[in-house]
Amino acid sequence: MNEAKKKILLVDDEPDILSMLKMRLEASGYEVITAADGNTAYNKAKSDLPDLIILDLMLPGIDGYQVCRLL
Repeated sequence: MNEAKKKILLVDDEPDILSMLKMRLEASGYEVITAADGNTAYNKAKSDLPDLIILDLMLPGIDGYQVCRLL
């Protein structure tokens, strides 16, 4: 029986951090989707229904606290 990969939404506005964390998480067997701002993070969380969200607090657009409250 083949189990589906757990999906993680990774949100950070620093491209280097986003890239490094995405690479490490994928190497550990997770499916990783990314967002670089609060609005995109909120929309992807609603549409892609990740199992886990790793959310930076200081983001352009709406910040991580607001994203969390909206979800």
